Amino acid sequence: MSQDEQSNAISVRVKHAHRSRYKNQRRHDLRIGHQPGYVDGERSDLNRVIVPLPSPAQITARASALRERTNPTRAMRADAAVATIGIITFGHGAQPIFEALTADEQDAAYLDVAQRIADQYGTTLRGLVVHADETAPHAHVVWDCRDQAGVPMSRVMKGSRLQDIAADVIVKHATGIERGLRKSERIARGDKPSQIYNRSVQQLHQDLPAEVAAKEEEFNLLAGRVDEMQARVAKLEAKETLNEKEAKRLATYRNRLASRVQEYEKARLALAARTREAAQQEVALTIKEKTLNSAEEELDTREETIERQAEDLKQREEDVSRRETVLDRLSAEIHRMLGDIADRLGVGKSLRAIRDRLKAARHDLDDDGPMMS
Repeated sequence: MSQDEQSNAISVRVKHAHRSRYKNQRRHDLRIGHQPGYVDGERSDLNRVIVPLPSPAQITARASALRERTNPTRAMRADAAVATIGIITFGHGAQPIFEALTADEQDAAYLDVAQRIADQYGTTLRGLVVHADETAPHAHVVWDCRDQAGVPMSRVMKGSRLQDIAADVIVKHATGIERGLRKSERIARGDKPSQIYNRSVQQLHQDLPAEVAAKEEEFNLLAGRVDEMQARVAKLEAKETLNEKEAKRLATYRNRLASRVQEYEKARLALAARTREAAQQEVALTIKEKTLNSAEEELDTREETIERQAEDLKQREEDVSRRETVLDRLSAEIHRMLGDIADRLGVGKSLRAIRDRLKAARHDLDDDGPMMS
């Protein structure tokens, strides 16, 4: 498919993410921390959380529980997938069709696609977030990384079946949106590999800002104009003799060439400056992301410590409760035995009267509360 061709297709792409990648994706999905330039902050209030995203600790615990269903003999690796993450997008031709729907209708379509995929692969939908603050409408999805039997999604959730499912669902919500051409069909018609095998959205988000692409386009256009004029000048200069008309044309072409070279050089410098600036921004962002990731990992560690402490406290409270129950039972048994002995000695009635008076006095003290000074 050429870049100018309008695609009416829906597309679903997935990755099987380890904990760190999931944390980074979750921060992006929920707009936590620094945001890249392609995000329009004034429109972020239009984003919608359809299904709340689980925390890294929650999704990791879920992945571990599903893995246990396979009776593993080894411990779970640190880089093992804990979530299957995906993105639902639309081709240029499909975008206006989808955006014509109301927000509620769009959310219903996203949810239907995500849930149908979960049902087809035997997994569970865990999160769904809609982004409306970028150039094109899309939604980010989180599924369990394994099915109910513990089979990893990395073994089964792949290939063109995802596109079949998405297309089957979306047609019920937005007429005109369809399944994209299969890769085999695109290869057969001569599409280039770079056009067929799309980079992930995350990689695209890490590319240079849109301004750089615009300046590259301007630069390439000017380079083409310079080449064109150089060819015209070279053609005339190659002649041994020029008539008056050709000489005037050569002078005109040389002036135009000088002007275009000047524009070309200006565009080249502007592109180089913007590229350096974008590279510096990427470096700064990478440093910030590493700092945030370290801080988040520390918070996760603290959360886990607090959870363990809370569990220990709960266990201690249960132990104390059990001991109190035993003591209460022993106390009741001792009172019964003392009552029996007192009855045998003929002082049981007096002993019970003293016990009743002590209970009454204790009740009165509890009702009055502490004395004020």
